[in-house]
Amino acid sequence: MKHFPPALLFLSLLCLPSQARAYDATALAADSAAFLDAENLMHRDLSVAAAALRKSQPLMLPGESLAASGDLSLGMILAPAYARRGSATRGGPFAAIVDPSGGTAASTEALSLGGAVAFPGGLGLTLNTSYLPPLQIDGAQKSLLRVGASGYWRLLPERFYSIGVLVGGGASYVRGTESRTISSNFTDLVGGPYTFAGKLDSQWDTGVLDLELFVHKTFFIINFYTRANLCLVLGASSSTLSGVTVDNAPSAQAEYSSVLRDPGMGLVLAGGLELILGELKLAAEAGRDWISGSLYGTIGLRFGM
Repeated sequence: MKHFPPALLFLSLLCLPSQARAYDATALAADSAAFLDAENLMHRDLSVAAAALRKSQPLMLPGESLAASGDLSLGMILAPAYARRGSATRGGPFAAIVDPSGGTAASTEALSLGGAVAFPGGLGLTLNTSYLPPLQIDGAQKSLLRVGASGYWRLLPERFYSIGVLVGGGASYVRGTESRTISSNFTDLVGGPYTFAGKLDSQWDTGVLDLELFVHKTFFIINFYTRANLCLVLGASSSTLSGVTVDNAPSAQAEYSSVLRDPGMGLVLAGGLELILGELKLAAEAGRDWISGSLYGTIGLRFGM
């Protein structure tokens, strides 16, 4: 039996063809699935903040008379990039698109119109709708529709020496869409750089049920308030990647899709104030969804009757 010197055997192993593969269709499919799953999760959680986006505030009145108000406001939701949980850790074309350390992944603006009614006995009702027609904003085509209603009961009326407390619950329907082109340059373990491009379309149709604790106090001509909303999100979020190319060559798969139907739950904490100018009030509010990390803020006008 013939034996080879160890040094010659080692050199022959180095000359064997490498079994590692360059970035291929299998890797692209896996990376796309992870990215789209995270995109759906972000938009589902974004529905929590959208449901809270400038809900019409209950009337903060100590009296027992019938009263009503209307309000108009403009709000914005910002979803941080790290809301796309873990999709950047796989590397590949999406690591350059998603910055897990910060930055804004998505934003939604909306105009809200609503009203509130206070009945004798401490009961109250609010109605609200938010709408953003399909518009090109920050390089993306976006739209948002929200309709909702909430009921309240005055648990503790405000006194000179104490706060006012209301408890309530409500339901909202949130429908949103976002469409944009994404691209990146990336390398993998054995090759590159590669150029990636594609079109991302996302849509979410969700119902949101919430329970609310609302606390307020008036000092001179300013109403201060804070509220906590526990939200249950039902419905579906879907995302699709189409027209995907790697190094200007079409991908082997026509499109990549993902649908999320699992319910989600989120807590929204918010605070705001109203400057009282007779029957007119100037309002500002900011809040955070503690599941996705989404932030929102609104400014608006309230007029009373």
